[in-house]
Amino acid sequence: MLRITYKITKRDSKMSLGNFLRKQDLSRKAITVIKHRGGIITVNNEKQTTRCLLSEGDEVSLTFPKEKPKRTLAPVKMALNVVYEDDFILVVDKAAGMPSVPTGHHEASLANGILAHYEATGLASAVHFVNRLDKNTSGLLLVAKYRHIHHLLTTDPQKIVRKYYALVAGVLKDGGVIDAKIHRPSVTSVKRVVDETGQHARTHYEPVQTTGASTLVRCTLETGRTHQIRVHLSHIGHPILKDPLYGDGAAGDRQLLHSYFLGFTHPITGEQLSFETDVPARFEGLE
Repeated sequence: MLRITYKITKRDSKMSLGNFLRKQDLSRKAITVIKHRGGIITVNNEKQTTRCLLSEGDEVSLTFPKEKPKRTLAPVKMALNVVYEDDFILVVDKAAGMPSVPTGHHEASLANGILAHYEATGLASAVHFVNRLDKNTSGLLLVAKYRHIHHLLTTDPQKIVRKYYALVAGVLKDGGVIDAKIHRPSVTSVKRVVDETGQHARTHYEPVQTTGASTLVRCTLETGRTHQIRVHLSHIGHPILKDPLYGDGAAGDRQLLHSYFLGFTHPITGEQLSFETDVPARFEGLE
C-alpha cells in the first residue's frame, strides 16, 4: 500500500486538513476514496476529519487503499532492463518488438513482466504507464507503481522531457520544429495523418549524423500524440527507416525509433531525475 507523510510547516499552519490535502493535488473524490475504501488519513497518528486545523510540526499521513491489477493481466516472468527503481516509480528500457500492454494476440507484454517483477519484490499493486511506446519502438518507459503517483506525474505532461533517436531516409541538413495537427481518419484506422481537423502536435528535430542516404535525427516531443514522430518525419519527407506504416518498411519490420532520454521531477521527493541510453545497436550498419 502507498503511504505518504507530510510535515506541516509554518506556511501551512492553521490550514484545514482538507485544504492542505487539496493543495497536495488530492481531489475531494480522491480523499473520499481513501477514507471509505480501506485507506486512512491521520494527523500525528490519529484519525481526523478534513475540518481539522493543522499546526506547525504536525505530521499528516496518507495510506491509500490497496490496488489490484486488471483481472486480464497475468504475471509473466521475463528479463527486464530496469534502469531505475524506488518505492514509487520504475524506469524500464523496453526492447523493440515487445508490446507495452497485452494485445489481442495473447502475447506476453511488458506489463505482464512488470507485474511479475512486482510480485517478486513483494509489491501488490497495478501497472501504470506514464508514457507509452509502440510495440516496435524501443527505449525508456516511466511506470508509476500507484494510481496517485501516476496522477501526479501526468497532471502536466509537458513537465516530462522525452527525447528520441530516429534513423530516417534521406539527407537532413537542418533542424526545426514540425507543428502539424495529427488526425485519426476513423475509429478502426491504425494509421494517423496530418490534417487540420486533428489534434495539435509539435515535434522538435535536429540532425545528428548523416551516413550515406540516411540521417540519425534527435527528436524532442512537446506533445504526445499516437505515432507523432513517425507521422511528422514522414510528413516532411524523411520517414523513419523500416517503418511499415509511414515509410517503406515491410510487414513485421521494426521502425528505427528509440526513446533515449527521460527527464522529470520526482512526484514525492521533488528531485530532478534524468535517464539516458545510447543509440541502439540495431541502428548500426543501416543506410
